[in-house]
Amino acid sequence: MTCACGNSYIVKSGDTLFLIAQQQLSDGNRWKEITKPNCTPFTEEEARRLQPGDEVCLPKGSNGETINLEATFYDVETTGCSFPASGVFGITLRAALEGRFEPRCPNTGENVPRVQCAVAPSQIPLRTNFTLVLWDNSQVRAEALDVGSTILPGKIDILVDTVEEALNLGRKPVKVIL
Repeated sequence: MTCACGNSYIVKSGDTLFLIAQQQLSDGNRWKEITKPNCTPFTEEEARRLQPGDEVCLPKGSNGETINLEATFYDVETTGCSFPASGVFGITLRAALEGRFEPRCPNTGENVPRVQCAVAPSQIPLRTNFTLVLWDNSQVRAEALDVGSTILPGKIDILVDTVEEALNLGRKPVKVIL
């Protein structure tokens, strides 16, 4: 494998960059992050000519790596529509578990249908999409949309609806699958 700037992926029959991004990065719209082995982006024409057996490079951190973290919680009641560090709003844990996506801050910047998490960017870069495995082994789609002064490597903050919910949840062990 010759990927100099990421993780190698061998194209299978029926693959497109969009499908690869959907399966490997959890968002087909991230297909432009997939590069050729020499780290240069694909042109649209090159993307259309992909063949089974071709090697492409996925961005680093997209290899299914699992990170064990300690979760604490922050709430919408306190944060309101204050812009997260990324400038993008996510949804609360309860909304994700219930399969609801109502933009948290309509008409205010971008809103995504993933749980908003605050992370240590040195461990999980901002705007990284990941699977969040909760303490009860349920899973939700999440995104690194915020940072915090107390968020160090090994920690993560998860957005919930109320102060009471945040206090009741306390600290919980979670896993992040990149």
